[in-house]
Amino acid sequence: MGNKGPYLILGFFLLMIPVANAGLFNSGDITLSVDQKDYYFMVGEDAIIPLHIENTYGKEINGVLTYTYTQEINRGGMHMSYSNSQSTTFSVKKGKTTQNLNFGTSDNPATLEVDLKFVYTEKEPRVVNLEGIRIHFVTDESQKKNQPGGKSASSERYSPPQQSSQQNPFSQMQKQIDEMMRRSQQPQNPREALQNNQMTQDSSALKREIENQIKKQQEMKREFREKLFQNPELQKEHQELLNQGYNLTDADFNPISNDTGSFELRYQNLKGEKASISGEMNNGKIENLKKDTPEMRRELLNKLQQNKKFKEYQKQLQKGGYSQQDIEISYEKEKTIIKVNYANRENETATIKAEVVNNTIKNVELQMVEKEKQDYWWILLVLLVLLLAALGYFAYKRFGKKSKPKLEVKKKSEKPFDYRSESIRLIEKSKRLFEQKRYKDAYGTAAQGLRLFLSYENRLNKEITNDEIINFLREHKKEYKEAKECFDLCSLVEFAKYKANKEDFDRIIEKAKKIIEGDK
Repeated sequence: MGNKGPYLILGFFLLMIPVANAGLFNSGDITLSVDQKDYYFMVGEDAIIPLHIENTYGKEINGVLTYTYTQEINRGGMHMSYSNSQSTTFSVKKGKTTQNLNFGTSDNPATLEVDLKFVYTEKEPRVVNLEGIRIHFVTDESQKKNQPGGKSASSERYSPPQQSSQQNPFSQMQKQIDEMMRRSQQPQNPREALQNNQMTQDSSALKREIENQIKKQQEMKREFREKLFQNPELQKEHQELLNQGYNLTDADFNPISNDTGSFELRYQNLKGEKASISGEMNNGKIENLKKDTPEMRRELLNKLQQNKKFKEYQKQLQKGGYSQQDIEISYEKEKTIIKVNYANRENETATIKAEVVNNTIKNVELQMVEKEKQDYWWILLVLLVLLLAALGYFAYKRFGKKSKPKLEVKKKSEKPFDYRSESIRLIEKSKRLFEQKRYKDAYGTAAQGLRLFLSYENRLNKEITNDEIINFLREHKKEYKEAKECFDLCSLVEFAKYKANKEDFDRIIEKAKKIIEGDK
């Protein structure tokens, strides 16, 4: 294979092509179908698949269409697959229609498996699952094997997953669209029409922003993965595991940019034993590459058991009635930490801890938690409680029955809450969390700082949600667009709908500080 992997430029847009309308039905159902299970396209050709839809509700149905694709990747002797999902608001016209789905193209031979899911609410939550559509990109016309024999799926009852107090952006968007459609069926005065037009523009802008961010993140992740797979050291470690009978089963990629981030590849053999390769890539260079296998762990333990100090500690523990419980192995940048844990019948615990540096056992030490020490602290605690009780009883006898003169107590004037400074403090804290790669906490803290400022600045002076403060600002004709953009992007990361990246985070911080410091 060449150095370039399969580039699947996935754009999810709909070419609205109404085909036919049927009469009204009273049964109420939505059916999705395709003509084939497998579709074949030439490399460089757009993969356009007609989706046939039948809606017997007798009216237009609005919902969310989600597609999940799984792609097979072969690079440098490595074979793996990865999945991704995207969602968009979707309207189904009544009767029968056909709409073309464009899944983009590929520069190299590739196979893509697509699952479609349409979720809507009509008296109760409903879902249509159309799964197992395969798209093949080939290099020769003779490889095309398009044959009839399609797939079809009808709606069924849907049990939505439990959500936190904050809704994900797609649910919020869907509610906004439903509300706009409801209002459009009622008489409007000019002022209401202007407000509804603004809501439509806001919803469309948010949808475009989400789609652009998702595409940008996908491209960055693809470039990161391509650069990673080209690394000779990683390919060597991977090949060694394959030679030992391990197969690659899963992988995590966490890019900050197209050539910087962390990764972990997970493997398993036929015995069920697990292994992994993990590390970081910084400006295209692999750092802290670590391989963990059962064979390596057994080798480390064998070396530890030959260590003189370890033997002495183990013998000491065995004489004291301790038996081995479990073994913990953890990896740091420069060393490996081994902890062998022990316990006796009295539930006293002990640990023999050792460090492995450059394949050499170092710093072997014994850590014990003895019963005598535990009992000693309990005795101190009981004595302290008894002493406090005796002092309380003496104070009550001595002073409790005497009438106390009434003293006029002057209340100290409380210092006003400096919400602006507190908001800035939270924004600065979020920057530190981002630097520590605690991305979810960083975005959540940034949103908290901005929310605190807007609540106190508008004299609400209470804990408030993103939607509540945005609705307040909109109702009182105050600027809200920049704050809404910050909240939306923060929510995407908090609900794992979007991977964090420094460019977007810096933009959120800049907008938040501009809002908070704008009136100074």
